[in-house]
Amino acid sequence: MERKYTILAVLMIVLALGLVLVPKKKELKETNPQALLLSIAEKSRYLSVYQVTHRIIENDPTLMLIDLRPAAQFKAFALPGAINIQPDSLLAKSTLALLNEPGKDKVLYANSDQLAEKTWVTGTRYAINRLYVMKGGMNEWFNTIIKPAEVSATASSADHDLASFRMAARLYFTGAGQETAKTAPVQKRENIQVIRKAPEAQSGGGC
Repeated sequence: MERKYTILAVLMIVLALGLVLVPKKKELKETNPQALLLSIAEKSRYLSVYQVTHRIIENDPTLMLIDLRPAAQFKAFALPGAINIQPDSLLAKSTLALLNEPGKDKVLYANSDQLAEKTWVTGTRYAINRLYVMKGGMNEWFNTIIKPAEVSATASSADHDLASFRMAARLYFTGAGQETAKTAPVQKRENIQVIRKAPEAQSGGGC
């Protein structure tokens, strides 16, 4: 009987030492569920294609564009300076280090809103701050900047200002030159840039 208790005691000591010696897995910090729900309810996470375009044209150093589309689409056509990150690698150590870079507004986009929204929720859940979604994604950007609708002669001055901005931005992104875009009579400009040949990008996983 004593031998049995001795063996049990030794096993308990070994297990205890194991728990002490085995390094604890570093867990990701999660946002409080109530705070997450409040964040989702707010609309402040959205940036319009005009806002994004303006910041691109102005070379805003605080802007970080995160392209969530498949790598093939990114290589074929991407916004200038964008980084290609696949959604399934969002919580990878290297990706989190990038997205937690201080002083940066991280703007997520895909072809439409669905994927960017899901990625935003995941990122916000794990306390990635200054995270935004470009409303409408690349589809909205292309239809607004590259193929803008005609503006009637009776449209308001604000509509004409936006039309002027769209024209200047389209020239800027399709190779007409930066000077044309920057000197055009545009008010309330907002960055949007597209590159025919995407820059070297960091890749994560998913799409």
